Amino acid sequence: MIIEPTDVAADWKFAVVLKAKLPAGVAINAATHTALGLAAKAAAEHPELAAKMSFLNFLDADGGTHAPISGLSLVVLEGRAAGLRRFRAEAGAAGLLVNDFVSAMTGDTYAEQLERVAGLPEEELEYYAVAAFGRRDELDPLTKKFSLWK
Repeated sequence: MIIEPTDVAADWKFAVVLKAKLPAGVAINAATHTALGLAAKAAAEHPELAAKMSFLNFLDADGGTHAPISGLSLVVLEGRAAGLRRFRAEAGAAGLLVNDFVSAMTGDTYAEQLERVAGLPEEELEYYAVAAFGRRDELDPLTKKFSLWK
């Protein structure tokens, strides 16, 4: 849903926390899949939150359109594996919209990835990325312990 710039929900934001020291290609893949999934989850399960994601149509000087792009902050952070697991749990407990990407979701085909994930209990999953969307005042306290991704 594309909104007008005057309707941007500026008190909301996105955060993606990546496992520290991932190779750049793996980190970008994990972050992108997680963010895409977060938007899809909002659209399918929480349309009221999808509207808060503030997707805009950016027009260039030639009238070309560059949409949809959110007008909100999206901060990309990094942390240790235990921190990602804790962030996922805390964000979920706070009622924030959360999505994640684990190491078992890489390589091979999606069918093999599904099988690998299904064979692992949660405590054995290695989180590569956790994304969350929510009000700044709820999300910021959960992300303050992480560093900006380098």
